[in-house]
Amino acid sequence: MSETTLTLIRHGQTDWNLQRLLQGRTDIPLNDTGREQARAVGRELAASGRHWDALVSSPLQRARETARIIGAQLGLAPAGTYADLAERSFGDAEGYDCTGMTEDERHAFMEEHGEAAEHVVQRGIAVLREIAARYPQQDVMIVAHGTFIRLTAGRILGVELPSLQNGEVVEVTTQQLAAAP
Repeated sequence: MSETTLTLIRHGQTDWNLQRLLQGRTDIPLNDTGREQARAVGRELAASGRHWDALVSSPLQRARETARIIGAQLGLAPAGTYADLAERSFGDAEGYDCTGMTEDERHAFMEEHGEAAEHVVQRGIAVLREIAARYPQQDVMIVAHGTFIRLTAGRILGVELPSLQNGEVVEVTTQQLAAAP
């Protein structure tokens, strides 16, 4: 292998996800459905026969627990957390009920009230480059958050990604990361 592969995974469901409340940096735990989603992703990844060299996550408990559950399925202990993998901050809009909003309306609301999308992308690309440099030519699993992954991976891949489901996986390589604007 000549490059690092970064496998980005959105954490499992929380009660706030279920209620369509903006979580952002509010440190909400997984619910039972989220734990089962993490086990299912872990089983699916284990069944793929692929090998991962490292597992890291956001410091928020929903991501850390998802990483621990997935890691248990793969026999891979989490190697630590990175603060810049945390979800987009929504400031005083955290906890806001987005029920009834279309995806476009919700994204516009997040942009108006939260951390600027461009800032999320820039810190996201920087932390992914830091992780890739720490694990050269390895496969790294990263458990993070929906908006963080959607914005950052979307920029790296040159596409507009829709909202990610809990447990959804997106993969990027260092070659793609190096070419990101």
